[in-house]
Amino acid sequence: MGVDLDAELTRLGELTDSWIRDAVRRHLSPEGKRLAAMLEYHLGWRGPDLEVLSKAAPAGKKLRPALVLLTSQAVGGEITQAARNSAVAVELIHNFSLVHDDIQDHSELRRHRPTVWTLWGMPQGINAGDALFALAQVVLAEEGTAIAAQLTAELNRTALALAEGQFLDIDLANGQTQPTLEAYEAMISRKTGVLFACACRLGAMSAGAPEGQADAYAAYGLQLGIAFQEQDDLLGVWGLSAETGKPDAADILERKRGLPAAMALGRTDAPEWLRAAYHADDVDVPPATVERIIAHFDALNLREIIERRVEDRYRQALDHLEEAGPREPAQGYLAAICEALVSRRT
Repeated sequence: MGVDLDAELTRLGELTDSWIRDAVRRHLSPEGKRLAAMLEYHLGWRGPDLEVLSKAAPAGKKLRPALVLLTSQAVGGEITQAARNSAVAVELIHNFSLVHDDIQDHSELRRHRPTVWTLWGMPQGINAGDALFALAQVVLAEEGTAIAAQLTAELNRTALALAEGQFLDIDLANGQTQPTLEAYEAMISRKTGVLFACACRLGAMSAGAPEGQADAYAAYGLQLGIAFQEQDDLLGVWGLSAETGKPDAADILERKRGLPAAMALGRTDAPEWLRAAYHADDVDVPPATVERIIAHFDALNLREIIERRVEDRYRQALDHLEEAGPREPAQGYLAAICEALVSRRT
């Protein structure tokens, strides 16, 4: 019998939201009321005027906190208080990275809404991101127990890896690093993979899992996170705008050096016109050039190659999940997340 993954992710997302709301209310001072409202805007709970929305704006599936909670259940059969705190912390760290990424990338939209920095300026955008980061630390460490200290240390090791990943991403975007498959993998394992791995490890640790079992869950999360990003990069070139919510071939329009570009540009026989297209200073990539790049990617069979990579990571993730020995029903949901990943429509 299959599981209703969407319903479970919605339920866990709503729980996470309620815990984050409580954390914001408890830990930001009255003098920080407007800052708190800015955080709630980014999280989808307020409008640009900072008025509370009657219906929250779309904010994604909240996969990372869901992985924390499901892994806790998979190990111990319940969601512990440490797992609740870990889910909140992981989601806050994820959103801290988004706020700062938007500033660094000069992105004006996030989830179809103006980004924090475009509404309140870069200095206050940086403050909002810093507040999300600090709040994650406070929530995770506030119990003052030995396990809370271990969880906080693990989260901060992950935050450092995220910073490395963002550094490598900017170097790739600025041409400081030659786009190759190896450079891409080094970047994406840190920028995306490590937070998925951390979510699973924190969930396992919070339920008292031994180190070997926590390692298996983290390995599941790492493969899942990298596959998630590789699939996103595929959709960024070949996905339909009706499905992705972005323009067709959005990653090419933005000259994003994602997986397809890294695989094409990293070849010794990469044509000069392709290198020039990704290094041009023009604001817009001409439609004819977009079509030429897609045709070149197709000639290299990159779409099929990436699809096989994603499927292979999916199988590896399931192998690590089996090694971890999760309980039901959490096992069914964790496996279903992999299934949903590879079936995202292109």
